[in-house]
Amino acid sequence: MSTAESLLQTITGDAGTLLKNPRSTVVPADTRRGGREAMEKLKTLSRDPNALVDEGPLGQGGMGVVHVATQVALGRKVAVKTLHEHRREQADVEALLAEAWIAGTLEHPNIVPVHDLWLDQQGLPVLVMKRVEGTTWSMLLRDPTAMEAHAPGRPPLEGHLRIVMQVCNALHFAHQRGVVHRDVKPDNVMVGAFGEVCLLDWGVATAPGPATHLAGTPVYLAPEMLGNGGELSARTDVYLLGATLHEVLSGRAPHEGTSLEDFVASVTASNVSLPDDAPAELAALVRRCMAVDPAHRPASALEVRTALEDFLAHQGSLTLSQQSERRLDELLTALGAPTEARAVFTAFSECRFGFTQALREWPENARAREGLERAIRAMVPWEVEHGSAATAQLLLTELRTRDAALEQRVAQALAREQARAADLERLKALEHDLDPTRGATVRGLTLMAIGLLWVITPLLRKLMTPYDTMLRMSVAPLVASIGLIAAVVVSNRQVRSRLNRRLTRAVLAGLGFQLVVALTLPRSADPGGHTVPLLAGYWCAVTTLITVTLISSAWPSALAYFVATFATWNLPEADVVIMACANSVLLANAVWLWRHPPPAD
Repeated sequence: MSTAESLLQTITGDAGTLLKNPRSTVVPADTRRGGREAMEKLKTLSRDPNALVDEGPLGQGGMGVVHVATQVALGRKVAVKTLHEHRREQADVEALLAEAWIAGTLEHPNIVPVHDLWLDQQGLPVLVMKRVEGTTWSMLLRDPTAMEAHAPGRPPLEGHLRIVMQVCNALHFAHQRGVVHRDVKPDNVMVGAFGEVCLLDWGVATAPGPATHLAGTPVYLAPEMLGNGGELSARTDVYLLGATLHEVLSGRAPHEGTSLEDFVASVTASNVSLPDDAPAELAALVRRCMAVDPAHRPASALEVRTALEDFLAHQGSLTLSQQSERRLDELLTALGAPTEARAVFTAFSECRFGFTQALREWPENARAREGLERAIRAMVPWEVEHGSAATAQLLLTELRTRDAALEQRVAQALAREQARAADLERLKALEHDLDPTRGATVRGLTLMAIGLLWVITPLLRKLMTPYDTMLRMSVAPLVASIGLIAAVVVSNRQVRSRLNRRLTRAVLAGLGFQLVVALTLPRSADPGGHTVPLLAGYWCAVTTLITVTLISSAWPSALAYFVATFATWNLPEADVVIMACANSVLLANAVWLWRHPPPAD
């Protein structure tokens, strides 16, 4: 682009039109391209002047006027465009014919079809087009009520963007056929009663190439449209799409000024100024479309449409982000005041789920990513203080960027929790070990076995009376001692606890003493008959010790052996019966302990 001064010199001739109404279209002289050829061909054709019945004006522009008419042959309403009575110069005639020829070659659902073209009796062109019943897009932009009627239930922005997308379709079609519209704006878009969208007014459309004259609507102009040799292309219409989006987002066209210099400066700078609440994704698209250098714009209208489709697809994600941000505010409020843990967990779970879902729908949603990071960074310290350090550590893994301070705080909390967990395990093990009810059944059965065996042992000694005295005095106690030692060891291995260990040591000590006695009897005749009273007294001491220190319910056994000690001393001839009775009490006591384990202290 040349300097602003050279541009001003180039467009001085258009200054009056530009300043008088900067939203009207400036039509250059070169628009008549192809008009003379069309004129010559039309002169050879004839048309019935009664083919149309005029029903009154529909609207007018700077060059032409549009009437509603009935096409008699088909009985349908059509739009008829003719030249304004003040614009009937040869250049105007050729310009309208050029528009008709260009529009006639573009058969597309978003472009108004041309039905016919002829010259009237005055030699002026008559352009017959489809009548689109509806309203202009500019009216919808000014009237939210009308927009709601056009797209009920949709957010207004979505409705406008869907109109832009259909305009993109029309432009992409035209660009593929070598036509640049040059005058894309809301005034030139008609929205039908049934949602159809048509891009109108191809009066300044041209082929790609250098721009020798200013053409288009000043408040939307691209820099290369100022007419100083800038290259017109599909990217020129892309700029106009961006300028139109600028108006959708801000409510005003991008260029404005009170002098020609102001307009030229605005166009050449193409600074984009949008409201703060404009969606970031759309604002970025507008800035790309309105780049001063065409090479930096999207390559086609199709690319713009795709970007708009992506934006609309992202709306669900953005809506989730907004809702989650409100829950994040509630979470931050809850974390900053005394609040029940349930309320904190609920707020965090809801905002975290919302942000996660938003990112699942659109992984590039920076708003959702930032919100999720804020929620996690806020929740980690709370988990350290009021929750679980392990949970805090898991939350840290979800952060995309590391936070050394948080990691150190979580590591310290984990060390404290692990130390507390180790202390708790030790306490549980100690409680388990000290539980007197643990292994009660095994203990009872073991004592029953001891009692039963000791009931049988005296009887066995009685049966051996006819045999050698030394044999009956040693074999039975020896067998009984070894068997009981084995039973006690096996029972202790089944259930290990402090009570079992102490009880096992006491019983093993007693059985060990009994075994020693049994092994020494063959070398000693026991002439005084003191062995049985000695064993009875010893077991009296053992059971008494067990009663006092371990199992208070064992007192019947201790009492029985106490009585047996004195009875066998005074009645040695009845020692077998006395010991059998004492051992029977032990057996009964064991049965009782088996059915009624000692309670925990």
